[in-house]
Amino acid sequence: MRADVDVGPDPVRAMKRALAAVVFWVLGRGLVASCRLDSRVRREVATWPADTIVTLEIAPDGPSTTVRLENGRLTALGAGRPVPATLLVTFKNIDGAFPVLLGMKGVLQSFAEHRASLSGDVGLGISLVRCLHIVEGYLFPDLMNRRILPGKAERRVSHVHAYVALLKPTADLPAEGARS
Repeated sequence: MRADVDVGPDPVRAMKRALAAVVFWVLGRGLVASCRLDSRVRREVATWPADTIVTLEIAPDGPSTTVRLENGRLTALGAGRPVPATLLVTFKNIDGAFPVLLGMKGVLQSFAEHRASLSGDVGLGISLVRCLHIVEGYLFPDLMNRRILPGKAERRVSHVHAYVALLKPTADLPAEGARS
C-alpha cells in the first residue's frame, strides 16, 4: 500500500472514543447518583464551593463529562456544549485514558503516570478523587476494585440500586444543618 493513500478513520480509535463517551456518561451520572445514595459523597460535595463545575475530558478532542453544583443541587450536564470548569481533569489522549476508564488502572495511578492533569484547586481535586473512588466502588465489580482502589469498596446500596440511580441526572444536597 502506498504511504500517501488515506485509509480513512481508524476504527479502533473510533471504538475507543465511543466506549469512552459511554463510560464518561456513566461516571458523571454515577457521581450524581452516589451523591444521592451515599452520605460520604454528599459530605464531600457539600464542601465544594457554590457554583462549582467539574469536567473530565480526553484531549485533544475526545469525549467529556461535566457536573455542576449550583444552589445545593449536583447536576450531570453530560457532554453538551463546553462550560468553563472550576476543576478540569484532562487525560492526555484516548490511549492514556482507556485503562483508567476500563478499570485496569486507578485514578491516582493515572496522575502518577502523567496520563492525566488537573487544572484548578488541588484541594477540590483531592475531594473529587475521594468521590470517584466511592463511585468506582459502586460501578465496578470487587475483582476490579481490588486492583484500582486504595481500600475495600464499602457500598451502602447494591450495584443494581446504584445502576438504576444513574437514570436521574440530579441530586439535592441537604440544607445546611440538616442531617444526611
